[in-house]
Amino acid sequence: MSAKSKLVINVEVDDRTVLFPDGKFLSHIALHDESNSNEELLRLEGVFLFNESRLEPEIVSLPVEDAREFGRSILDAVFQGRTQHVLSERSKIAVVFNPNGFVLRFGEGNALRELFIGSPAIVRLAQGVLRMADRMSALHPH
Repeated sequence: MSAKSKLVINVEVDDRTVLFPDGKFLSHIALHDESNSNEELLRLEGVFLFNESRLEPEIVSLPVEDAREFGRSILDAVFQGRTQHVLSERSKIAVVFNPNGFVLRFGEGNALRELFIGSPAIVRLAQGVLRMADRMSALHPH
């Protein structure tokens, strides 16, 4: 059994937060530590306002280092007012800056997921991602 208790961080979003390709409106984004014996992943899940089609809630799962880079890229996009990218062997993310908000593009091709999100909510998302990455990077007690 893990010495760390399970933590779920719920990031409140606003009524302009939508996940495509299925057009699901979100009320929250839940951040989970999805660690196992092989690797530690930070999992982002959508909490949908409706989901009659029973779409899986997962938005993306990221290794800790990619999650940390994702949080930084969000803040870079907000403060610099331009699009940022996270590219690694496991992750392909674009943080697309728009005057009315942001589009987070996860993956590509048929696996592409796009999250439309407003400015105040995206900063809360960055804080949650960086907080969870920090927790996942902490040394385990003996």
